[in-house]
Amino acid sequence: MSPQDSLKKGMHEINMYFLHIMLKTCPAALITPLLHKKTTFEQYSSMRNYFIFLALLTSMISCNQQEKDINVDEEIVAGDFIKAFKTVELPVQFKQDYFEKKEFDSNFIKASVVSKFIPDSVFKNELGKTKDVKFFRKGRYAAEETGEIYLFLTAQKKEKRCAYVLCFDKEDVFKTGMLLSEKSFNPTVSYDGSLDRRLTITKLKNSSIGNGKAYYNKSVYVYNTEGVFTLILTESNEPVIEKEVYNPIDTLPITQPLSGNYAQDKKNFIAIRDGGKNGKLLFFINVDKNGKSCTGSLRGDITQVKPKVYQYNKADDHCVLEFTFSSSGLQVKELEACGNHRSVRCSFDGRFSKLRKKNKK
Repeated sequence: MSPQDSLKKGMHEINMYFLHIMLKTCPAALITPLLHKKTTFEQYSSMRNYFIFLALLTSMISCNQQEKDINVDEEIVAGDFIKAFKTVELPVQFKQDYFEKKEFDSNFIKASVVSKFIPDSVFKNELGKTKDVKFFRKGRYAAEETGEIYLFLTAQKKEKRCAYVLCFDKEDVFKTGMLLSEKSFNPTVSYDGSLDRRLTITKLKNSSIGNGKAYYNKSVYVYNTEGVFTLILTESNEPVIEKEVYNPIDTLPITQPLSGNYAQDKKNFIAIRDGGKNGKLLFFINVDKNGKSCTGSLRGDITQVKPKVYQYNKADDHCVLEFTFSSSGLQVKELEACGNHRSVRCSFDGRFSKLRKKNKK
């Protein structure tokens, strides 16, 4: 066979291969005419070029649909942030040994990006300001029936290591977040956190003391339709040590008419202190009743909405409290549930009597 014949035979086999592919992928209207008449080499070449064009177009469309680099692209929305987390299966668990592992650089997220979609208050208690925090994305899970999306995020600031669970609704709106687990610096204490297949969050603290006995403290939460994590169960075998409740605003000024201490007893009380502006007051409320089945506390500032009526209504908190003052005391009412600050079978509702000021000797 001459070189020219070999070349023609090779080209014919290549074009037949492309025709086989096109029969599976191209519209029938384009292929059918070729099956009913003798097809020339030029016709095969034309169809081959059409197929190559389709492949290139498909590739270009695919490239345009690729996820954005959230650390580089400036115009990112909440959906881009969520998709940057890889899908994972439940259960997801963070045990103490996890915090000894090195994080992968490919999972890194800039603190400035995290702050666009997650309020700093989620991380404040453990990490303070987030400017110098390194964040790492650990996974994403979407609830099939209820539609909420759980993101798992770890954070590192110097020696501190923490894991958080964040929750967005099906419209990609951030709803709430909480610490799931953290690195312990006490060799006798460890922390575990998990989200299981029933969408139950479990936080577990294990500890031991000098007598060798092991203790645990377990808290179980679920996400509810109000957009908060609600505490549904607590278990512990830790010894109960009665302590005086610490009042974090106790030493602040009491000069305004409504400022003072209001109480039902030693464990159920409200402290009201002067605010920095007119129409503002500071408060701390603590409840501990029904044999520890109803416990909770909250500190914040309240704003006057009408004479002798103030409200706690913070933008990043679903809890709304109303404080109504009278000459003899103070009435508190939850206008919106405050389940993220107290036990599930509980409320801050109640009347508190005003205590007389102690005379200084």
